[in-house]
Amino acid sequence: MSLFPLAVLVSSFVAALVLTPIVRSIAIAKGIIDKPDGRRKLHKRFVARAGGTAVIGAVFLVGAIGVAFYPMADVTPAQFWQFGSLLIAMLGIWALGMADDIWTLRGRQKLVGQIALSAVLAFSGVQMANISVFGFTVSLGVLAIPATIFWLVATTNSLNLIDGSDGVCSSLGAIICGALGILAFRNGDIADCVVAFAMCGALLGFLVFNFPPASIFLGDSGSLLIGFVTGALAIRCSLEGATAVMLAILSLPLMDSTMAIIRRRLTGRSIYATDRAHLHHSLRGKGFSDRGLLFVVSGLAMFTAVGAVIGAIYDQEWFAMAAVLGMFLLLVTTKAFGYSEMALIARRGKCFALSFLQRAKAKELSRAKAVRLQGTREWEVVWDDLIHFAESEEYSKLNLDLNVPWLEEGFHGEWQKGVQPDKGERWTVTMPIFGDGRVAGRIEVVAAARDDQAHSSLARLTKVIDRLHPQISNILSEGTLNPPVTLVAQDYELNDPGVIEEEKLPEVSVG
Repeated sequence: MSLFPLAVLVSSFVAALVLTPIVRSIAIAKGIIDKPDGRRKLHKRFVARAGGTAVIGAVFLVGAIGVAFYPMADVTPAQFWQFGSLLIAMLGIWALGMADDIWTLRGRQKLVGQIALSAVLAFSGVQMANISVFGFTVSLGVLAIPATIFWLVATTNSLNLIDGSDGVCSSLGAIICGALGILAFRNGDIADCVVAFAMCGALLGFLVFNFPPASIFLGDSGSLLIGFVTGALAIRCSLEGATAVMLAILSLPLMDSTMAIIRRRLTGRSIYATDRAHLHHSLRGKGFSDRGLLFVVSGLAMFTAVGAVIGAIYDQEWFAMAAVLGMFLLLVTTKAFGYSEMALIARRGKCFALSFLQRAKAKELSRAKAVRLQGTREWEVVWDDLIHFAESEEYSKLNLDLNVPWLEEGFHGEWQKGVQPDKGERWTVTMPIFGDGRVAGRIEVVAAARDDQAHSSLARLTKVIDRLHPQISNILSEGTLNPPVTLVAQDYELNDPGVIEEEKLPEVSVG
């Protein structure tokens, strides 16, 4: 039976080759297409989506045949119930994704659906009962079910978030499922082996049509399915305590989604905010073509997957973790991805540490720090003038966050002066910044509440922001601000803003 996994993989590959063009034609006929919107979806033409239908169709077709012909006498009723629950949950997550592909669901609606389907699987017995790393095992007990639901929702969304470039999600899914299939076959988990290799083959067959330039997209019906199935199979393969292996196999999409959460939280954005600073976006900003970044991402995923499999086979978890750490350090040190997020963490940690050492008389000092999240345009010109304005108005804190995903530009600056006033003794205002007729970012101001200055200062801030909008548009359209314009009210002289002590992190350019 050593050729059984290969037979499942090849059969699923052929099935996907046949089903994908059929699904593509139906999707186009029914209007299930991805339309460019100039913000998140920057492709140049309409492309069919709902490719997940071809993937799940191939998996169920070949999986059913594989299970039917393979001896299943040793399967216990509990294992059969878990396998059946997995199939039901797979259909459910596909249906949820299809609903989004057709009608565009709200984020909270998809989240509730994911939690419900994850709960179905968790209550069937597919649970993270233990966490074991380097020989140390912790029993989760009553936390097993919520931990399982959290894990499945995390993996589901991590694959969904990374699905932003032709072929990336399908190739990652194929590599992850292939690694999980090897582990399942080695452990004698035939049902899991069938699902893993059927998914791997189906995604490779789909990749023929999803390879750049793609003629069909996975859609949420595919990306949610991949994330959910890989998360469930990872739990199944880690039932004997290979937690490090489970994390290593899925490390690349999990790292991408973790960096997105860090980037958005530390810049004050919603975690649901749109940006184009994911791994594939950053690599494209480094000059890689769609095909080039696909090969790079696939190579990184293959590196960590091989490390995880070797670590599992030889019971050396450190090997899996070393592969993940090596991949992460390579991306950060080359500034290909993750460098700006690490700079944000370092800056926040430094400010937190200094807050314990700050003296009351330090209130006259100010600190300004800026991180370039993406792009090369000269936002520093705007930022420097805003700092001068904040100094003249005796603000306590100023934040400028620019997020221009349609041009793959991002900039975040934070300035503060001395000890911040208590919440009950200050006023705070957040105002949008517009460019090209769209929201390009926001300004947040914190100042001490004083009766004789608050309203007039707010009026001057409004005037400055009004004058700022055309300058932002100028940078967006031309890339530079020439000549520099001092963005302050005309009745203010800021040639001598006072003694300012600035501590700036190095500028970061991650594409």
